[in-house]
Amino acid sequence: MKAKKKHIVLIVAVLLILAAAAVSLVQFTQIGYLMTVPYRSAFTEIADHVLVNQNYTGNRQELLALIEQAEERVGAFFGGLRFPDKTFFIICDDKELTRKLGEDHAIVSVGFPVGKHYICVSDEYLELDILAHEITHAELRARLSAKAQKRIPTWFDEGLALQNDWRERYCEEQWIAQTDNGKSIVALGDMDTPSEFYAGEAEDRRFRYLNAKHELSAWMAVHGRRGLLELLDRLNDGADFTAAYGS
Repeated sequence: MKAKKKHIVLIVAVLLILAAAAVSLVQFTQIGYLMTVPYRSAFTEIADHVLVNQNYTGNRQELLALIEQAEERVGAFFGGLRFPDKTFFIICDDKELTRKLGEDHAIVSVGFPVGKHYICVSDEYLELDILAHEITHAELRARLSAKAQKRIPTWFDEGLALQNDWRERYCEEQWIAQTDNGKSIVALGDMDTPSEFYAGEAEDRRFRYLNAKHELSAWMAVHGRRGLLELLDRLNDGADFTAAYGS
């Protein structure tokens, strides 16, 4: 009888530990919070996969129209969209909730238990170019396998997103001015990883964004949409990125 009681106590203890771990994941981690946003009373779904905080003060119809415009821009670039079923838009103008989301304008990918993407944009950054930028990230992830995604360098991911981000700070004229027409650039090998690409001050990061956009713009001018889609197919088939990109 004592052994049976000990066994029951052990099972209860394990269940309590697992429950505590689950609560900690949901309440105190960015990924856990994002995964549960669709079920939280602080947010409401105003369209399929589009959520805002309950006390959102912006115009919801204008917001949906802006997302639609951004989707159209990215769809025209790729020749169609594949991302919507796995991507949630979370638009927030509540600073405390934005802090819990962990991002004011970015995409967060969650691979477990199922692949989902969360595009988080605070009201401060709610504009067409930023939405199109983040949607391009989502579309690229939708078109690449998990293994293929690991093969792409950060400069490619960001440079491609910038093809649909038309803000003046990243235009070709800015690249010419800031690099002395290509005499002072950042080597691609120095922007391969997130830790390299996003390092330093804001101006350092912007300069890398500028270089990444120029590189992809030049590549797209030669290869076009067809070349891009063929590249993604080759990466999904296991090709080395450098060899596939340079061919």
